[in-house]
Amino acid sequence: MKSYLVDSSVILEALKGNPRAKDILKSLGENPKFINSVIFSGVLFIFLKNITGKSYLSLRGNKKEFLKHREKISKLYRFLRENFVEVPLTEEISDMAFELMTKHALLPNDSLILATAKFYGLTLVTLDSDFEEPAKAEEISLFGGEADG
Repeated sequence: MKSYLVDSSVILEALKGNPRAKDILKSLGENPKFINSVIFSGVLFIFLKNITGKSYLSLRGNKKEFLKHREKISKLYRFLRENFVEVPLTEEISDMAFELMTKHALLPNDSLILATAKFYGLTLVTLDSDFEEPAKAEEISLFGGEADG
């Protein structure tokens, strides 16, 4: 049985109704599906921007917007908790992420995601092509992008 780390790109696109992303999630079936705190935060962060139409800075401290969209935010939270297990980030993962970031010129969050997949031996499920070359070089299986494995 394969286990998967599901990137925010797949979750967010599935929520938007992207058929490819929805098919990818469905194809994972009952196999274990994981996220980390970076993915959890990223999904909520981008979802808030998308549903409010507000900039990130104007959302900070904006209780009116949070209250207005509370039900949608709560529904997303329940979806994440019911469909994914959150694996912890460790100091070892952070150190690995720093090495991956400098070695492959990855952004910090992407390096944390890739390091999490490597550390736990998970297949990374993503629509983000930025992971293709680093994952191949690090022998991390990808699913969902151009290089399914």
